[in-house]
Amino acid sequence: VVHEFTEEQKRKLLQFTTGTDKVPVGGLSKLKLIIARNGPDSERLPTAHTCFNVLLLPDYTTKEKLQERLIKAISYSKGFGML
Repeated sequence: VVHEFTEEQKRKLLQFTTGTDKVPVGGLSKLKLIIARNGPDSERLPTAHTCFNVLLLPDYTTKEKLQERLIKAISYSKGFGML
């Protein structure tokens, strides 16, 4: 799904998952990103623990549902709790 994202969507995903849209020193290969299942398929959006670079995804039944929920989560997350 992420391979099909635009560059802007990829930056938003990085922001959503790590708390920053900046690439770490040394490149993305230095980033330790964990993607974990977070329960069965549901209407919930993906969540993240930015302190630990963890992306939690419900076990969505279709690629389309994963794509739609992930785009919604990364698009609406910025601004919450930020000054």
